Amino acid sequence: MGIETFGEVLRCLRGRMSLREVAALTNVGKTHISDLENGRRKPTLAVASVLDEKLGANGKLVALVSTPPGQSPALVPPDQEWEEVSELLRRSFLKRGLAAVTLPAIGLEELKHIAAAISDARRYADKEVVAHLQCQLDDCAANDRARGPRQSIPIALGLVAAVEDMAKEAKTDMRRPLLQVGARAAEFVGWLYRDIAMPDLANYWRDRAMEWAQATSSFPMQGYVLLKKSQAAWDERDALRMLTLAEAAQQEPWHLPAHVQAEAVQQEARGYAMTSGDMALIESKLDLARGLLIQHKEATGIAAHYNEALFGLQVAICYCEAGQAERAMELYERWLSPESFSRRDYGYFLSLKSEAFVAMERPDSAAMNGLEALALARETNSARTHQEILRLVGKLRRWHQRESVRELRHAVLA
Repeated sequence: MGIETFGEVLRCLRGRMSLREVAALTNVGKTHISDLENGRRKPTLAVASVLDEKLGANGKLVALVSTPPGQSPALVPPDQEWEEVSELLRRSFLKRGLAAVTLPAIGLEELKHIAAAISDARRYADKEVVAHLQCQLDDCAANDRARGPRQSIPIALGLVAAVEDMAKEAKTDMRRPLLQVGARAAEFVGWLYRDIAMPDLANYWRDRAMEWAQATSSFPMQGYVLLKKSQAAWDERDALRMLTLAEAAQQEPWHLPAHVQAEAVQQEARGYAMTSGDMALIESKLDLARGLLIQHKEATGIAAHYNEALFGLQVAICYCEAGQAERAMELYERWLSPESFSRRDYGYFLSLKSEAFVAMERPDSAAMNGLEALALARETNSARTHQEILRLVGKLRRWHQRESVRELRHAVLA
């Protein structure tokens, strides 16, 4: 008797490979594969497509998953299939996305070596030590956009280690400026861990930055860390936490520079867009933020990178959350360009622009933008952008049969 069932074909294709090996190759769970082979589970087209491609079945497995006679394909996939697609995407992200940016292990001795190299700055006078470390931090932050977190995290951790090492021996009047640099370095490390989607470590380093900022009475840095916590809440779409932290960042004790105040106010506006949706309130906050940004003259100090283009894209996100997708798209078209942003940031905002296309019911444009963003996310090791693309694929569920949407989904799985 010839091989006819899906399970028999799958078992034949697996050959001498273990279930664990096939699971690692395809991102399909080994229990799931076993159930398919033994007929305990019905295959879906999504799973069959992945198994077919990875096992070199040349369409045999896909051909065995057909629509029952007299039944037309549904406009939206059945819940079981979509759940399995989502699980495949999640596994793919963990394996291809986050794992792709996993840092090489940095042992204590290696970290000490980095710190020792930077600590050579002791040959300078005390004030020049602080200036040297600040210069190193500025260079690290500037190069991060091109270099990515894999190379930037060891350097930034080395700076933190050097600050701690020198602060132990520093005179009282030098310990404060050293720890102020340390606070900025710790906040930057928190950002890097946020970019590789490791929120626990990101939170740890933001808290460390807050600790040093409090120890040195650096009120602007304390307010800035609150703003960074608000932005991290956006990653989880935690609207209430994002809103309350953005409000807290604007309180009187912090004395934030005008451009940082502008960023905090627009963050507050986005919080209102995600909660009340009160457009009059949202617009009043955005007008206030624009006025504050106009006061920003010097690109130095905290958030020196913040400019009109970045503000424009943040307003676009706000409008999209408020259900004003067309207005958001106008801002994306005006401000988003590869000349104005690093490749990593350009990819991130492309993924968010795709969500505006979804809101405008332009799935092909959303998927094409998503493909470009995915390529940039992989190139720059940005797990944060990977996360946004996963959200995008979920929002494109209604159009799962369109070629562009299938292409994006398969690209995420590839």
